[in-house]
Amino acid sequence: MPVKRPLVAATLLLFLACARHPVTAPRVQPAGWASTSTPAPAPSAARAPVPAATADSPAPVEDGLETQCNGLDDDGDSLVDVLLPTGSNACRTSLPGACAAGFAACQGGKRVCLGAAPMPEVLDGIDNDCNGVVDDVPTATVHPRVLVLAPRYAWEDATLDIDTLTSVLAQAGIPYDVQKTGTEWDTVLPNLGRYTMAVVPGYLEGDAVMPEARQSLEEFASKGGVVVVFKPVGPAAFPQAWMLAGLRSSTKHTDVLEIRFDGIRPPPVSSFDSPEELALVINDPSTPAGQRPEDFWLDPDPAAGTEVIAHGYTASESGATVTRRAIGAGAVYALGHDLATYGTERCYVNCFEPEGDVLRLFLEGAFRESAKGHIVVKHTAPGEASSVLIVSHDVDAPDADNEGPWGPPGALQMAQLERDRGIRATYNITTDYVAGYYNAQTMKGLCDLGMCPLGAHSVTHSLGFADFPEGTCTEKREGFGAHRTVCGEIHISRDMVGEVMGHPPRVWRSPYLAVPARLAPLLARNGFAYDSSYAIGDLPYNLPIDLSTVGYHQERFEHAKLIEFPISCEDGFVEKGLGPTHRVELQASTRSRFASLWRYTLLRNAQNRSTTTLLLHPSRGRDQPWDNLQLKIDVLASYLKDALGYDVIVRPMEEMGDFWRARLDSTLDASFETDGGYTGTLTIGATSAPGLTLEFGDAIKNFTCAECGKTKIHGKRVVLLDAVPPRTKATFVAEIR
Repeated sequence: MPVKRPLVAATLLLFLACARHPVTAPRVQPAGWASTSTPAPAPSAARAPVPAATADSPAPVEDGLETQCNGLDDDGDSLVDVLLPTGSNACRTSLPGACAAGFAACQGGKRVCLGAAPMPEVLDGIDNDCNGVVDDVPTATVHPRVLVLAPRYAWEDATLDIDTLTSVLAQAGIPYDVQKTGTEWDTVLPNLGRYTMAVVPGYLEGDAVMPEARQSLEEFASKGGVVVVFKPVGPAAFPQAWMLAGLRSSTKHTDVLEIRFDGIRPPPVSSFDSPEELALVINDPSTPAGQRPEDFWLDPDPAAGTEVIAHGYTASESGATVTRRAIGAGAVYALGHDLATYGTERCYVNCFEPEGDVLRLFLEGAFRESAKGHIVVKHTAPGEASSVLIVSHDVDAPDADNEGPWGPPGALQMAQLERDRGIRATYNITTDYVAGYYNAQTMKGLCDLGMCPLGAHSVTHSLGFADFPEGTCTEKREGFGAHRTVCGEIHISRDMVGEVMGHPPRVWRSPYLAVPARLAPLLARNGFAYDSSYAIGDLPYNLPIDLSTVGYHQERFEHAKLIEFPISCEDGFVEKGLGPTHRVELQASTRSRFASLWRYTLLRNAQNRSTTTLLLHPSRGRDQPWDNLQLKIDVLASYLKDALGYDVIVRPMEEMGDFWRARLDSTLDASFETDGGYTGTLTIGATSAPGLTLEFGDAIKNFTCAECGKTKIHGKRVVLLDAVPPRTKATFVAEIR
């Protein structure tokens, strides 16, 4: 049951919540996602210009999908004008090539076709730049790599921004280097020729940009490089930052409610193809003025040819906030918002929330532009698929652990279904020997069905978990129920689950998603490597997060060596405006609603090569009849069938955590020549895992790597099927088609 508590962070206002029986839910429903009993919120007035769909009047329901934008619930799922990006919602834009195919969405009450924008042409049999010609690729020699640099002051004043940027680059798998901490950027500006893209995080203050520095960056762009700067400011007496970005001035605002990508569509925003990505909710009008994330409005200089990509909107006015200045063969992008801090929560769970991902998507697109499309990155999923689904279950109720009128323990029933489909899920165990429903035999049965390793989910599953004293981590089982502590809940449940498996668990999820102040360092101290105690509304990321490096929340995370998996979908939520006892459970009357929301989230995440984490309790749910357990099993069976039909793989959390850690530990460097293809090195770090995958800009014909073991080519992806030994430096050659 969610009990939300403020999460205090430097410039980032998010909210904690708990996700078991009482509540999990959006504070604010996304536009168009209201129930039929509640009018849908008014859509934003302006949206990114998109080519119209060729079919303006589709049938109300085709293939079980809602297809119209008419303010009605046409398909009976209690959702209004939610068009799933699949099946009969496929549409055609007015552009050719890769820009032609898209999916219909509702914007401003109208059905529009949202597709990709032109990207640099590469050799893959596709018209990527949408000019009507396939594979008209100019000759290129590039070293696709990013340099993160900044004036000296930023290493003291903008460390959070720098850490956030580098953690996002690592998430994206983009090769990058960082200027040495505390140095002046004059030391690295002469090395710009070794890179294709330069990023300046934090604020770019005009009096710190000497004419020589501006000239270096402009020359870099004129030769085809891409420069990305954040929050360029004056004063008027020092306009160098504005001049670099092609601006006349910039103005700080703290009353911006939304950022809309409603201008030109260059490569950095090519993949912004959903309503949620095209309109980012920055602030809530009720947020105190001193706690609102800021946005700078940028005044483009017509003489510099600067164009507007996005606008910031207050309640009464708007101003440009993302711009592009073309210089020679390259460009300078200026962002008035960091695309990482948000002062309001658009939704909490059971929704697609990409706000924490848009900076990654923007940088990925800019990186492709900088390398003329010829990139090499570490793919976000192990293997050929574009996306990962993690199915997780919190075993924290008597009917999940034990036999009864519902039949065998619910956990074993779900595990049997998953085993029959060749799927391994993650089972997080509440070891409540105090209440007495914990059943070690059921846990052993899960292992027999192939669901081990298990995760831990506390001892007593208390709603007050976040308010317990921290404890000493020496608590004993005897008498613990009367003297509960945070660390006792952690290490006693760890030990009990470990007794079943023969080794300690490495995955944790807090009861009710209640997060004590020092949860992360306590988990790391007790041997946990992976956590999933936050919903997507708490941390709006759809890829795993390395808590040791992410810029924000370090007063809480304390750089703990943990990988976080935010929860996208769950089997319950609370309607807006209702109290914590009004949890809406997955049941017969809500089945179609949950199915649509889960499916929408999965499909959108697949488009972004992101991860979807599902929490489904193997129990009947709050105040539900015994047969509701069987309904949940049926819903899971249908959902897995859909997922396996998409470009998605299903993996357990610990396996994905090991993959993600190995991926972060590895380093990549490569170069491209039109005649020779790609050559490069992949250096494995201290950990290794099978399935590490390289994604290239061009389609690959042959891949040679003596140290990589068995490999498999899948279009632009090359999968390393074996776990390459730690500390291996592998040299590869990839021939293009």
